[in-house]
Amino acid sequence: IFWSPDGNRLAYYSMDESMVADYPLVDITTRVAEAKPIKYPMAGMTSHKVTIGVFNPATKETIYLKAGDPTDRYFTNVSWSPDEKSIYVIELNRDQNHSQLVRYNATTGEKEAMLYEERHPKYVEPQNPIIFLPWDNQKFIYQSQRDGYNHLYLFDMDEEMGISHKQLTKGEWIVKGIVGFNEKAKEVIIMSTEISPLQSNAYAVSLKDGKRRLIGDAEGVHRVQLSESGKYVIDNYTSHATARNISILPVSGKGKQVEMLSATNPMNEYNMPEITLGTIKAADGKTDLYYRLIKPVNFDANKKYPAVIYVYGGPHAQMITDVRNYGAGGWDIYMAQLGYVMLTVDNRGSANRGLEFENCTFRQLGTEEMKDQMKGVDFLCSLPYVDSNRLGVHGWSYGGFMTTSLMTTYPDVFKVGVAGGPVIDWKWYEVMYGERYMDTPQQNPEGYELTSCIGKAKNLKGKLQIIIGMNDPTCVPQHSLQFLNACAEAGTQPDFFAY
Repeated sequence: IFWSPDGNRLAYYSMDESMVADYPLVDITTRVAEAKPIKYPMAGMTSHKVTIGVFNPATKETIYLKAGDPTDRYFTNVSWSPDEKSIYVIELNRDQNHSQLVRYNATTGEKEAMLYEERHPKYVEPQNPIIFLPWDNQKFIYQSQRDGYNHLYLFDMDEEMGISHKQLTKGEWIVKGIVGFNEKAKEVIIMSTEISPLQSNAYAVSLKDGKRRLIGDAEGVHRVQLSESGKYVIDNYTSHATARNISILPVSGKGKQVEMLSATNPMNEYNMPEITLGTIKAADGKTDLYYRLIKPVNFDANKKYPAVIYVYGGPHAQMITDVRNYGAGGWDIYMAQLGYVMLTVDNRGSANRGLEFENCTFRQLGTEEMKDQMKGVDFLCSLPYVDSNRLGVHGWSYGGFMTTSLMTTYPDVFKVGVAGGPVIDWKWYEVMYGERYMDTPQQNPEGYELTSCIGKAKNLKGKLQIIIGMNDPTCVPQHSLQFLNACAEAGTQPDFFAY
């Protein structure tokens, strides 16, 4: 739902799933198990229909935006004009390679104009609604990856000159989000990776000339809240060297700063492992990949230790950032306490490194990612204290897909794997994610066959355990059950656990 700026009307999504195939999930908690089907459109199959309604609380009337047949596209990033007369939608075709910013009349539902469009041979991925300048109803900010990195573009809907735009931020870094505006200084406050892909820092950006000014400390990952006036932020950050720091800072950089909290490291009293950050080259031979290496506690350089790669690897995720312990979770540290070397690599295809870094996996999810993870294996095997005959791999969701893929693509490398909720074949995954990165099974049969773990089930040599939620509505049980069946037919035998 999307309230208009003054709360006079309410826009909302309305979804019709009646044409979508039922997927059979089962409730096993009843005396006799009951069918509890869900609507689940898989890649290449019939998807649901979405319309956008506008409800007027005063008159109790609803109108719908007249967008035509809604079966061929997605309606994303709904926003209102400041005067509540118009609704803006970024419409994306089902192939997700052509987006259009469209304006509708909020009273009649009529389509008024198509203001801007983008195309890309792989995919376009609009993730942010337009934001109007608080002091100018004719200007708004649009976020786009059109130059290879997510940046801000300032649009001007001049009644006489027509619509125009200019790029406000630029560089080989990304804008991670808009915090708000300093109206007096005519600045927009953003979060960005300008200092490092591992960081998120606040900047004030001049809407006149695009000049940027850092707000707060230059290290770490920051979360900021902007005061209503736009003059102050509450800056909450952590880094590998700072457990937590919270301060009130003037956006201008001038004036008094108030420190609210400076925390000590809560793990100081524990026997913690050494955690280091570094880079290795990707399989393309040129791209730097960040890794996090954790040595066992009470490390002895003369010993040989088993090693485990913890992996995610998919879009919209970043495992390694400049926070405490470089983002290592309790499980990684626990394993280091048990005597394991732990390695995580953010391969190509993961987030916050720009469009080319992310979309090199297009139509072949898992292929380039595995090549990069194997560079991590090479790095582990180069360490004199790692026992290269005892390597394991573990991950959940996309990481479960990567774990299963690595175990069956490089069966002589990994002795043990634990795959949580793994995608096994992308043709069984949901329509929007699957088609964005893989196209449909009809368009890309070779890619679907190449990336499926079904045909690789016969390759399994190591000990692989698969864990699923039995009624997982996102990665449905069919994935793992089909893989178990393929393993049975091939004479290989993973372990299986269902919650």
